[in-house]
This record gives sequence, C-alpha cells and structure tokens, in this order.
Amino acid sequence: MPPKYRTRAIDAEIPFEIQDVLWQLFTILKQSQKPIDYLYVFELSIEPTTQRQTIHHRQEVPKYKKTVHVTLTTTKPMHRTIWIIEEADYGMMLFPSDY
Repeated sequence: MPPKYRTRAIDAEIPFEIQDVLWQLFTILKQSQKPIDYLYVFELSIEPTTQRQTIHHRQEVPKYKKTVHVTLTTTKPMHRTIWIIEEADYGMMLFPSDY
C-alpha cells in the first residue's frame, strides 16, 4: 500500500476517527479487485434518527456507489465532503472538497 498523506485542513477539521473510517473504506475497495478510479468522493452526513455518521462513497469511472452507516465512539458525526486522490508516485492524499 502506498503512503498516505493528509492536508492540514483535514488534520484541523476532520477527527481522526472519521479519517480512519475513510481510509478503511478506501482500502476495502482497493482490495476488492474491482476497477477503480484515481478520485474517490466521500459525502458525510448525519443520519437523523440515530445520529450515526452516514458516508456515501462514490467514484465516477467506473461508476461506483456505496453507503455505510457508522456509529462513532469518540467523535460527533458531521456534514462534509472529502476526497481521496490516488497518485501512483505520490501515494494517497485526503483532501477537503473546498481545498
């Protein structure tokens, strides 16, 4: 697995628990042997009835979409969009969508 990098904005605004879940989702997709894109989009929202973190994970080419609900133990759920961009020579970078 290539190295993982984060922007300062991610470190400042996204709790480690949520970052860890996103990396796990990314790793599961990479290990699935399905065709994958270089850009992964994670749309975070709060499930209204249970207050769990909802994560809509998608990519454009080839089309992929998955929704997961996560019970966070140390962090409150949030609304954000976060990207992972994979570059073969540079590893993986976690970006806020407003970067």
